[in-house]
Parts: sequence; structure tokens; C-alpha cells
Amino acid sequence: MRKQIVLVFLCIASSLLSLQAVAQEPNDSEGEVRYISDDLFTYLHAGPGRNFRILGTVVAGTRVTLLQEDAEKNFVEIIDDKQRTGWIDAEFISVSSSVRALVPGLQQQVEDTEQTIQQQRESNDLLNQQIADLTSQNTNLKTKLSDAEKENVQITQTLADYDQTAQMEWFTRGGIVAVISLLLGIILTYLPKKRRRNDNWM
Repeated sequence: MRKQIVLVFLCIASSLLSLQAVAQEPNDSEGEVRYISDDLFTYLHAGPGRNFRILGTVVAGTRVTLLQEDAEKNFVEIIDDKQRTGWIDAEFISVSSSVRALVPGLQQQVEDTEQTIQQQRESNDLLNQQIADLTSQNTNLKTKLSDAEKENVQITQTLADYDQTAQMEWFTRGGIVAVISLLLGIILTYLPKKRRRNDNWM
């Protein structure tokens, strides 16, 4: 019965400890950094064994400093986040951070990734809008170019027609002048010549 009461008391104490603010980090200069594995909590003993006095509990995921190991009893001496020195079962020690400690970092990474994706989507939408605007401008320029080419063809055809008309006009005028010159030549040929007066005395 006494053991059950002690166990209930320790569970309540552990729950209260887990609700406290972020505690101090252990002094890493005194030993190697380790983490309590993902069990709910483990007991901190005064010596290397379960028969030593319980000093308290250490919550899962807590960062601790490893001081020494007792390979025979499979216990390790640590300094926890409350600067308490004690022994815990070596099976509850892990070199890497626990899942509980990693979750906040992973959540932050997810939020950062979602924010980056949102920014990329906005940038992509802006680029798509710019592409649509450039496509519209390109279509308008092609239309203007086509109209200009048609107008150029019409002007070229008009100039060709005008040149042909001018050539015909000059040819006609030249023909008329030639005919008139020919007629004048014929007329002058058939005109009677005046006799010369003979002023010489016999």
C-alpha cells in the first residue's frame, strides 16, 4: 500500500514538474550531453541502483549531462536540467534528442516550409500574370506588324501603278511629239520655195 501511495505521489510530482517553465540547461562543460528517452519519466537515484534513495524524477526528453557510467549495474551518473546530480538506469539514456524535443523544431520547419511554398505560389502567380501580359503585348505587336505589312504592300502596289501610269503618260507624250514633228517635216517639205530675185544686169 505504501509503495502505491509513493508511486501516485511521484506521478503527481512528475506532472507538476512537466508544467513548469523551461528549466535551466545543465552545465555541458562537466560531461557529455545525453537525453532522457521517450518514456514518461525515470527515477533519479542517489546511487547506481534501484535500491538507492530516489531523489526525484526526470521527464522524458530532458537534456542531461553524463558524468560517468557503471557498466556492471548498467546505471549512469548525470546532472539534470535542475542541476541535480544522481543516477538513472542506462537504458533510459539516448545520444540523440527525443521525439518530444524534436517535435517543436519539426513544427517550425513545417511552418517555414508552408510559408516558403506560399511565397513561391505568390511569385508564381505574379510570373504567370507577367507572362499573360507579355503574351497579350506580343499578340498586339504581331497584329500591328501584320497591318503594317499589308499597308506596305498596298503602298508598293500604288507606287508601281503610279510608275506604270507615268511611263505610259511619258510614252504617249513622246509619241505625240514625234507624230507632230513628222507632220511638220512633211508639211515643210511640200511648201513652195520662193524664187530668188535676179538683180544682176545683163
